[in-house]
Amino acid sequence: MLIVLSDLHFSEAVSSQINDHRFNRNLMPEKYLAYFLEINAFAKANKIEKVDLVLAGDVLEISRSAIWLEGDDRPYTDNEAIQPGSSVEITILKIVQAIADEQNVCETLALFRDIQKYFDMNVQLHLILGNHDRLANATPKIREKVRQMFGIEGGGAEIGHRLILKDKQGKPFCLVRHGHEYDPTNFALNVRQMEIISTDIPESVYGKACLGDITTIEFGVSLSWLFVKEYGKEAIQNDKTLMALYRRLMEFDDVRPASAWLSFLFSTPGVDQKRTWELVKPCFTKIIHTLSHHKQFNKTLAQSAAMSKNARFCLKLLIKSGIFNQGVPYWLVSLLMKTASKTIKLESQVNLVKREALIVNKNSGCKCVISGHTHFPEVALISAENEDERYYINSGTWRNVIPATKDYDDFGRLRALTKVIVFYPMEKDDADRKNPWSFHQMSGVSFGAHRFL
Repeated sequence: MLIVLSDLHFSEAVSSQINDHRFNRNLMPEKYLAYFLEINAFAKANKIEKVDLVLAGDVLEISRSAIWLEGDDRPYTDNEAIQPGSSVEITILKIVQAIADEQNVCETLALFRDIQKYFDMNVQLHLILGNHDRLANATPKIREKVRQMFGIEGGGAEIGHRLILKDKQGKPFCLVRHGHEYDPTNFALNVRQMEIISTDIPESVYGKACLGDITTIEFGVSLSWLFVKEYGKEAIQNDKTLMALYRRLMEFDDVRPASAWLSFLFSTPGVDQKRTWELVKPCFTKIIHTLSHHKQFNKTLAQSAAMSKNARFCLKLLIKSGIFNQGVPYWLVSLLMKTASKTIKLESQVNLVKREALIVNKNSGCKCVISGHTHFPEVALISAENEDERYYINSGTWRNVIPATKDYDDFGRLRALTKVIVFYPMEKDDADRKNPWSFHQMSGVSFGAHRFL
């Protein structure tokens, strides 16, 4: 039996704390323990002998941490440029340790390390990387540290980016990726331009920094960090307007679609748009000033697969133009955010999944492709030639989602806890010979505080 969890986004909360206000976005460990017990009971009832539990990327939130802003290093650095003992490696290790020390994460990681205790059959834990934990593969020391956190063997060897699960005959049955491969904002290779997507994409591609790394740190993290620097922790804690805006800035990554983020900021309850801009304008000004002089930003932007050459040139020219010397005008920030957000396409990935080599090859035996990344759970039929049904399954996320209305005027709050369970071919005694495998995808989207069984 195969279980896939993705986009857990374990994160540190120390760097964003405002005095006694701690913005801990990590789920309670009881959520994971309850799921382990649920899986075990489900597996026992179906006489399952082995469970493969796959953590399918963006499990650690390495890119989105204000610890980066304590020095000159940034997460938009290629893995191959990070040397053992370098300041970047030290920063990554510091962030990883801060994540591991977070109470909810610490207790959850202990569950993963002792996972066999909660199962009556053999369970194997697998880890693959996504775009937010790309840097976990930067050096042997970081890789060993990450594996130790989860109790996974392998030491300092490279951590994979895809997993192929096989049936009893040894044929590929299921391909698991994180899913950022289909998103050129967060992947160095634009697979949208490829007729067939290779199953084995080189590590050198996975290790490259992307436009998404810049957006995450410079807007998702720097804005809130600079906001604290501008007004001070005491003032923010004691002023309702400042605290409301700070909370809004802290929720950057949860807004869907990403293009709605500025509307989300400028619709802060109790704060009109003019006042919002007055308060956040100094932060935007400092960010664009920093980007105009940051060598790593220019390098990463130059290799981005998400933007055309002309678009990259115009964006660099605009940032370097000096227009921000007297303060950044709102239209410029809006243009920059729209330019970045337009490249973030989080619609269904099924049309790209159809190009996977294992799917194109009708004789491969591959019945499904599973990925996450978009935070939107989904089940889509890839093909059904000769009644050979093949499916794409998106594993959603285990974190909050802030959905926007179509016109971006209003925003909601949902909790997501998606569960994907797959039975291997002929794994169940009562398996239908015509359809010898099966899957269950439970989106687990909820609203409100009531508890449900």
